[in-house]
Amino acid sequence: MTVSPPPASTRLPRRRSVSPRPLLHTPNGLAYTDEHAEDRSIEGVLLGVVGERSESQRFAMERLLCRVCAEPAERSRDGMLWLLPLPSDTPDQRRREDWPEGVMAIEPPVCGEHARAAPPFWEGGYQVFYAAEAELVGVYGTLHPAPGVLADPVERILRFDDPRMPWMVATQFVRQLRRLTPAAPDQRR
Repeated sequence: MTVSPPPASTRLPRRRSVSPRPLLHTPNGLAYTDEHAEDRSIEGVLLGVVGERSESQRFAMERLLCRVCAEPAERSRDGMLWLLPLPSDTPDQRRREDWPEGVMAIEPPVCGEHARAAPPFWEGGYQVFYAAEAELVGVYGTLHPAPGVLADPVERILRFDDPRMPWMVATQFVRQLRRLTPAAPDQRR
C-alpha cells in the first residue's frame, strides 16, 4: 500500500534544531536563562526541545492528529484510533484483548490508513485500539532533582497535578486512554 504525504497545510510544524539550553534553578522550579512564552505549555510546564520530533509529538497530541500524516485521527462510535505497543509482560507476545484500562499513551493517535500500513516497528508487537476517552493528563520528559535533593535527573511521566512538575523539562504530552475497544481485524498488525 502506498501512503501519500499530507497536504502542506496540515503538516506538522518544523522547528530548527536547538542545542540544549542552560537551565536556572529558581525557588519556583526550572526556567531557561533566555525563556520566552512559547517555552511553556498552556499548563505552565517547561518544554524541552530534543529536535523536531518532540514538537511534532506535542502538536499532534494536543490536536489529536495522526502521528504520521497530521490529518485528523480516525474516529468511530468506539472512539479514536490508537496504535499501542503490547505490554512487555504479555505472555508469548500474544495480542491482548483485555488492554489495561487507563493506559498512558505518549504517542499520538493514528488515521485508519496509517494504522493498516504501519510497519512492525515495536519489538514485541503492537495492537490497534479505539479509545472512547483520551484525556491529556501529563507529560513525559526529564525530571530534575529539586534543590537540596541528591539525585540524578530521570526520564519519566508526570501528571499535571504532580507537585514535582516545576522540576520537569517535558518533551512529550501524555494522554490517558480509557474505555478501550480492539479495532477490527483488518486494522490489526
